[in-house]
Amino acid sequence: MSPRTALFLVASWLVMPGQALAADSTELTPEKVAEIRRDEAQALSEVDEEYGNRKPSEMSTEERREAIDKQTAASASVLEKHGVSAKDYARYEARMSPADNARAKAEAQRLEEAAKAAKQPAPAQEEVQIQQGFNNENPVEVEAAEGAAPAIEIGVPVE
Repeated sequence: MSPRTALFLVASWLVMPGQALAADSTELTPEKVAEIRRDEAQALSEVDEEYGNRKPSEMSTEERREAIDKQTAASASVLEKHGVSAKDYARYEARMSPADNARAKAEAQRLEEAAKAAKQPAPAQEEVQIQQGFNNENPVEVEAAEGAAPAIEIGVPVE
């Protein structure tokens, strides 16, 4: 083996792991998988609503073909939005452990609860009444000098 070949071999051993790590820059986690699943289910339900939530057997061949094409495009756009290739996503999903599946399920529930909380209207703010005294006959004076007669203003104070 020539020194040039040996040097090339050693250099390739050093470069290849770095390239493998760079290719896996979009690290998939169970939490990200849950987000992707949620977005994909939402996109597919929008396509189903577009076709009236009909079964494939109730559609014509042309409609069925269009629906499948739109579903495929919707799934691809969700994966593109999250920066994941379909191959990497399918590979990661297939290799998920039961613990990872449990984490993904818990994250999906948390996302669902957050979506429900966002949809609920905020509690109505009650109008607060401001009273200047105990009642009209016995007002409270905030800034009064000792020995001065009480100053009672009727209506909106003029400043």
